[in-house]
Amino acid sequence: MSSPESIWGCSLQRSLVHPPPTNVAFMFLQFQFFVVFCVTQAIHLGVFKHFGLTPLVSQLVAGWVLSPHSFLKRNDAYDAVNDFIFPLSSNSIWRATSTLGYGLSLFIIAVKMDFANLLKAGRHAYIIGVLSFFIPYLVSYASLGFVTSGVEGLTKEDMNDFVVNVGTLHFSNFQVVVCLLDDLGILTSELGRLALSSSLIGTSLSVGFTMVQRFVLVEIHGKHDFVQIIGPVGLLLAGILILRPLMKWVIKQTPKDRPVKNTYVMIVYLVVQLGALATDYSKQFIVLGLFIMGTVVPNGPPLGSALVDKFDTLISGILQPFFITTCVMKGDMGSILRLEKAPIIHLQLAAISFASKITVCLIWGLSRKMVFQDALAFSLMLAAKGYVDIGSFTVFLASKMLTLKGFTVLSFWATIVAAVVPVMIRWLYDPLRKYASYQKRDIMHTREDAELRLLACIHRPDNIAAIMNLIDFYGPTEGSRIDIYALHLQKLVGQAHPVFISHDLQKKKAAKYSYSEEVVWAFDHLESNNKNVISTHVFTVVTPCKLMHDDVCTLALDKSTSLIILPFHCRWRIDGSTDSVDHDQRALNNNILERAPCSVAVLIDRRHSGHPTAKISKLSSISVAESDTFFQVAVIFIGGNDDQEALAFAKRMAKGKKIKVDVIRLSDTEGELDLDPIDLALLMELVNYKSIDDQFTYKEKQVEDGAELALWLKSVVGQYDMIIVGRRYKLECNQTAGLNQWNEEEEELGVIGDLLVSTDFHCTASILVVQHQRQHK
Repeated sequence: MSSPESIWGCSLQRSLVHPPPTNVAFMFLQFQFFVVFCVTQAIHLGVFKHFGLTPLVSQLVAGWVLSPHSFLKRNDAYDAVNDFIFPLSSNSIWRATSTLGYGLSLFIIAVKMDFANLLKAGRHAYIIGVLSFFIPYLVSYASLGFVTSGVEGLTKEDMNDFVVNVGTLHFSNFQVVVCLLDDLGILTSELGRLALSSSLIGTSLSVGFTMVQRFVLVEIHGKHDFVQIIGPVGLLLAGILILRPLMKWVIKQTPKDRPVKNTYVMIVYLVVQLGALATDYSKQFIVLGLFIMGTVVPNGPPLGSALVDKFDTLISGILQPFFITTCVMKGDMGSILRLEKAPIIHLQLAAISFASKITVCLIWGLSRKMVFQDALAFSLMLAAKGYVDIGSFTVFLASKMLTLKGFTVLSFWATIVAAVVPVMIRWLYDPLRKYASYQKRDIMHTREDAELRLLACIHRPDNIAAIMNLIDFYGPTEGSRIDIYALHLQKLVGQAHPVFISHDLQKKKAAKYSYSEEVVWAFDHLESNNKNVISTHVFTVVTPCKLMHDDVCTLALDKSTSLIILPFHCRWRIDGSTDSVDHDQRALNNNILERAPCSVAVLIDRRHSGHPTAKISKLSSISVAESDTFFQVAVIFIGGNDDQEALAFAKRMAKGKKIKVDVIRLSDTEGELDLDPIDLALLMELVNYKSIDDQFTYKEKQVEDGAELALWLKSVVGQYDMIIVGRRYKLECNQTAGLNQWNEEEEELGVIGDLLVSTDFHCTASILVVQHQRQHK
């Protein structure tokens, strides 16, 4: 084979020399995209989504349905429709477009991959990555002779197909695992992180194994072409030695927290395409060149994230699904339905490879004291199949390393695994199970002389100032110490692997941090200036927005915190009006409120509205105990767990020397008849408590309904620096009657909290909305 065909059987050079009529081909291409999109969406939304199957399965099944060899083929009408949608005259265009989609998806995969994680992976990840790669291969290879012995009628091509089967189905593809975990919403779970590290090691082994396999198995008319071997190696060296330093220079020219100029992004893209062309002229597949160029690009912001932002939607949303469907269309399902000998042996070998991989991972998981369900779910994660596998089978088919019969069986097996694995994992693994705890993780059940452990979430610089303000309100003393775990949350962009950093472990290293410098500096100074009363620990997590809640809740669980502090998703102007709304942050707050393993408080900071960073230096550099500022704090108490937790927090605040706490119990005309025994006992304790602490007062206010409550609140909010309320989500009572209709916008604040942040109130006090620990079952 002097020149490799593209994965669809037509070389790039030939397509450029003999193109089809452009106007007709482009019209058909648009129509083909439309048909593929409609069929895949109809299958997914109409059927598979209701069974928990991922969109990948719908794209694969759509390929089998649209295939000219489809098992649905019954008459000439079907042939006519299929020929109309995919006529021979349009083949070169839609096949080249499909190939481009696969190549660009591999490029984005490589950009997102951080091979430096290979050096950071733990010992367990290396062990399972290596074992799950080699043992299934050895078992499958040893079974090959046993399965084929005594079977007559097998050709040389069939035996070559079996070798490819054995040599590819044991792979664990990193991007397949990433997509699977992301679809299941467990990318940042404990098992998810281990699966990512193990699959990254497995992918590295797979790339090397595939290259060796290609050079050994491909016959090039008697001897290997030197250019074919040296081309990809030369491209990789040129990328590492020349292109990567230039890209790092571009990153240095980009101001901090600013995007890369579009000019640089376009130049990088053009260079990537030139690298793909160079690979094509070296008689290798262009997709290999695109993958190599992707590994050269520094992942993450600002350059890697810019490339992902520019192209990921087009690739993952349009080109990649089109590629998956059109690849599977090549398959001939009839060879399986006819129960021929070779396809049956293929399925036996695939089952052996799958079972051996599951067994190895399961035994390893059980040896590490995993629960059986978790160990089996982890095994299924590493055994998953996806579009990278389909692409590999297509490449082998085009290079004649695999026959159409072998391609069909391997694609069919990938479809079965892609359908079964997600369903099994959902059934076996529930990440919320670890939050199920009967241990009290709240403020009420924390000894008054014990330190209070807080987890503070930080998204932006103004959140640092808000946390510092709350600490200033709290006024910790030696008898009321606080231990703060500050978690800086950053959105995962331009890379596939979530990052979790403990900055306590970096203190012995260089002073300059790669992440969260301002957060680390602020909390380090806060601790150094408030020794013996405040201790701080700073962490950074870089993860997808929709999965951040898992990192927050896991850290709260691991550190046994009593309270998670969440900054409110709105930013305020100096006049009290809303400046901006972060909808991702709001979704995160709601997820944490629903899943948190301890109590949660939403903080609305109004003390320095409009000044996000001006007060950070001042607040972190003073001693809280020496501050001469005196604060007025109000606690609105009606009854229930949330109000009890808010009151417990306020009682600890009252131990400070610079704070006065007013507990205001709102009662209706029925007096105390609506209180449960715990509330009654707590109120009796408050009456006694105020007699020994002159900074703590207890008052009662009678209100008949929500309208009277709103009028009273509006008259008193200006007297306080902070107001603490319970969330009381979906709790009905006479005191708030008629206010529930106000609670449609900010339900995470509860009825009273939502009332206080409304623009009609012009409230300048900071607000803390507390939710007591929920028990998960």
